[in-house]
Order: sequence, then C-alpha cells, then structure tokens
Amino acid sequence: MAAIGTATFGVFGPLMKMGKKLTWAVQCTNQLLLVMRGIIRYVRSVKTQDPQLSHEKLLLMLYQTNNVVTDLPMVIYACMGKNIPSSLQLSQVVLATSQWMLLQALTYEDDIISSWKQFRTFVKGANFTEVAEEITEGEIESLETAMQQNSSCAGDLKSLTDRVWMTIREYREATVGITKDELRLKISESDLVLYDVALVTNNCIQHLISESNKETAYKTREMLRKTFGVIINDLIESGHSDNGTSLDEKAHAYKWIDTGLSTISASMTDPTDIATLLSEYIQRVCGPTQFMGEIDDGTEDATLGLNTLQRAFKGSASSWSRVGDGAVIIRFTSTDTKGVYVNIMSGSDKIARVSVAAGGTAQWKSNVATLGGKTLYLNRRRPGLLGISGKGGGSLVLWVPRASQGGHLELDVKVNVS
Repeated sequence: MAAIGTATFGVFGPLMKMGKKLTWAVQCTNQLLLVMRGIIRYVRSVKTQDPQLSHEKLLLMLYQTNNVVTDLPMVIYACMGKNIPSSLQLSQVVLATSQWMLLQALTYEDDIISSWKQFRTFVKGANFTEVAEEITEGEIESLETAMQQNSSCAGDLKSLTDRVWMTIREYREATVGITKDELRLKISESDLVLYDVALVTNNCIQHLISESNKETAYKTREMLRKTFGVIINDLIESGHSDNGTSLDEKAHAYKWIDTGLSTISASMTDPTDIATLLSEYIQRVCGPTQFMGEIDDGTEDATLGLNTLQRAFKGSASSWSRVGDGAVIIRFTSTDTKGVYVNIMSGSDKIARVSVAAGGTAQWKSNVATLGGKTLYLNRRRPGLLGISGKGGGSLVLWVPRASQGGHLELDVKVNVS
C-alpha cells in the first residue's frame, strides 16, 4: 500500500499553493461547468440511443447518475458557501436548484455552455448572481477556453474524489463503531473500487497520450490510481469527530489532493501536472494498490504494474484480458546453467514452488478468482557454490486484478543467469 510521508507541512505545500490561487467564484463556476458538461453529455448520449425517450423517463435516469446524486448537490452547496451535510441530505433550496438545472439541461443542452454569456445567464438563473458578478475579465477568458475543451478527465477525477469521500463517510454513518479493517474490506468490495476508479482513469488515457506519449500516459494513469489508494487509506485511517460519524481535520491526503484536483480541473491543465506533484510524495510501491478494481486489457508492464528487480526475471512480460476464462498461466523459460526453484506468493501467502530445469521450461496454472485483488510475487532460489540453494538475484511482482467477466492473465517469465 502506498503511504504518505507527512512529517512536515511542505509535503503537500505545492498543492495548497495552487488551491489558494483560485477564488471562491472561480471554483464555483468551474465546478458548475464541469458538472453541467457531464450531465449534458449524458443527456446527448441517451437521446442518441433513443430519440423518442420522454423527458420524464430521461429525468428518472438522470436521478440515478453520479452527476446528479453526488456531483450536482456538492457543487450547489459549495456555491452557496455552505458545508456539505451528512449523506448529502438535500434541503428544499438545493433540491429546487437541482431540478431547475436539470430542466435547463434537457431544454437547452449544449447551448448552456456554448459561451460565457449563455453560461452567465444560467449561473444567475440558479440564484448564484454574486458568483457571476465577481468573475474578472481574465478569469472569464480562462473559462471560455475551458468551454472549448473536449476532455473531461480532470473533472471526472475530481468527481471521483468526491465520491470516495462520500462513500467512506456513508459507511461510517451506517455502522457506528465500524473498525478500520471492516471499513477497508467494505470499500475494497464496493463498486467504487471494483469499477469506478479503473473506469475513470482508463477514460483519461487518450487525453494523457495526447498531452505526452503512450509510455508516460500509462505511468500517469498508474500514479493517479495509486493516488486514489492513498486517499482511501488516508480517509480510513483518519479519526472521527465527537459524534463518531464525520471525518475530521486529520484527513490530510484527501483535503490536499482534492485541492490539487480542483485546481487542475478549474484551470483545465494537463492532469500529468498533479501526477508529477504527487509522485514526489507518494512512496513508490511495486504495482497498483490494494484498492484497485477492474483493469482494462493490455500487454505493457504498466497495465498491471509489473516490476522486476535485479536480473533473475529481467525480460519477463505479461498479457491481461478483462474478459476471459478466468485462467492465470505462468510459463517459465530458463537460460540459466543451473536448475532453480521459483517461489510463488499471492499477497503474503506462499502458494506454490515451481522447479525449472537448466535451459528448460515449466508451467504453472491458477485462476483469477483465487489470485484477484492481490499482488503476485515471484522469487528465485538457485544453488550456490556448495550446491546449497539460496535466494537472491532478483524478484518479480505485479497486480492481479479482479474481473467480473472472468479475466485471463498470461505471464511469460524469463529465468536468467545471475
């Protein structure tokens, strides 16, 4: 599990400085823009699939989306300058504002965010006149640039961060006195971890590639996923307020990372910027965190965080398919001059030992149901000068994802002389 080093305030100082550059009006306006863009895109997508769908049925569908259940109420409370209440219990004002905004989205769709003039009218119509009046000319120019952006990556990351916080908060409130281990197990089995983190970070890939290159994009995706693992663990480890329900000020990682994501989404800059900042402070782990859900197909090392240390398994490769027969197949090919044993560990448990002859091959099989949601670790035992088997020379580690549609993992392990 990735860990946060918080010995000094300087750890997340850059994120705090970024957040302080944004005024309340800019943050409110940007978050409104991001949420409405998400809602409008959803409406457009549904209408494309079913042009005859009535507004009543579309509204019912909207009320089941994260954009409306979580994102919209949170941004309304933020724009009102109020604290977000437990479980997002909606006041009549917030409910009425939400309904008005949704009706506007159904009626005008993209016109709402087509220009600052149109969006300013929308903001005022939502009774946020003070927000619309406080925006400066320079900030308006930035907002107009943001309106032309096609990518919603940073906004989606911010939305996911909010949902992580709300989910853990709801679990604490539903079961007063829940232990950290119980909470960790519950969140690890939630749709948020199993599907949402992987889905949102996967959807950022094309944007990340366009801003850099494929290799950097996958590294950034892995860093973003580790970031959510850090947030989740930080919120679990944080204490409670006196009533045992709400998270208190000790949730440092969530607050600082959330500030940074808010800034990135508001400025519409490259999400790799926040990954660069975070990479200095999140201690490196070999592979994704324990809070990783489903992962898309891939053969790159970054797909499952495959890492080899030293020479024993250098040159090994993996292939992962999210849809499959559920098999995990490890093929060993030796170029060593001596026979070796390879220990296989899942999580912290040793589950097998495979003998690989000098210059020979071997195969080991298991399944995703058994290994999914844990790290898979290999180390080698090779005879020394006196013929006594000893460890050393290297190791290999990767993450085996969960897969609701079976999954299929193949690992070609090179056993080298070292």
